[in-house]
Amino acid sequence: MESVTCVNVPQVAAAICPYIHHLHVRLKQKGASALLSLTRSMIEQEVPLQKIVVNDRVDVALLTLAGTVQLPANGLSVADAKSLLSEGTRCGVSVHSLEEVQTAQQAGADYVLFGHVYETHCKAGLAPRGIAELERICRLSDIPVIALGGIQPRHIPELYHAGASGIAVMSGIWEAESPVAAAMEYRRMVDLVVYESVPRK
Repeated sequence: MESVTCVNVPQVAAAICPYIHHLHVRLKQKGASALLSLTRSMIEQEVPLQKIVVNDRVDVALLTLAGTVQLPANGLSVADAKSLLSEGTRCGVSVHSLEEVQTAQQAGADYVLFGHVYETHCKAGLAPRGIAELERICRLSDIPVIALGGIQPRHIPELYHAGASGIAVMSGIWEAESPVAAAMEYRRMVDLVVYESVPRK
């Protein structure tokens, strides 16, 4: 989540929580104080701590006891972050290449966030890395790879078939007319693909 221009962002976060596994809290243009305030507001709205992913700020994660920290590729090392965090707190790393995936994996990351897979206005002018590169990275990675960037519900089958362990969505939910309805549709498609992938007895 990048923007707080939505009315009652914490309330919307709480409303979509039943349909998502994690909620990534990110305010790149604001400081730690704003991020801490937003995270605490979500907790007050009963967003579960284990669903909250704090972007970059290990200090905010420590203060709120959030379940996961998402580290940028050029941020703190996984080892340094985990040395500060309580046992059981997950660390993910944002990556853009196979080399960065391998570095994160060797450092002990619990998962990586790879993108952008499709064209997105958030990365205007930058060519997407594409489904073929996602498939290659998933094939050569021993930790979960979460795909992001321009993902619409119709993309979900090919993302999972390429080996992605999950998807991350920002504008597809937060810029939707109804964020709750959008979250429900993404979850419906994920459940459909995952269910169909389970061998029938």
